[in-house]
Amino acid sequence: MTGLVYDTGALIAAENNDRRIWALHKRALERRTAPIVPAGVLVEAWRGNSPMLARFLAGTQLEALSADAARAAGVLLANTADHGVEAVDAMVVEVALRRGHAVLTSNYSDISALADSANRSLDIIST
Repeated sequence: MTGLVYDTGALIAAENNDRRIWALHKRALERRTAPIVPAGVLVEAWRGNSPMLARFLAGTQLEALSADAARAAGVLLANTADHGVEAVDAMVVEVALRRGHAVLTSNYSDISALADSANRSLDIIST
């Protein structure tokens, strides 16, 4: 694993002061590998003034959604048998596959289904 991509559940866990999430985050920062937060994840998690989440995000890299990444995430969604999978989860998987990173998620089944739809292996760490 070269890095981490956070999904919404990881950010919510950090905001709720989950010690395990903070420990994983600290280890990533100690390796000088800024975890990635896709922009859609921030949209889902941010609900206003949150000093705890702001502190957590200070050590991350926000990834904007490019047209190419949006198309690739759309293909992942289209190829996933489970039609209840969310677009933001597809964004998370697209970033992780492209960068060769693991995903820190509260939604193992959807992340796994999306990676399987691409016939790719993905390290998934459950929150």
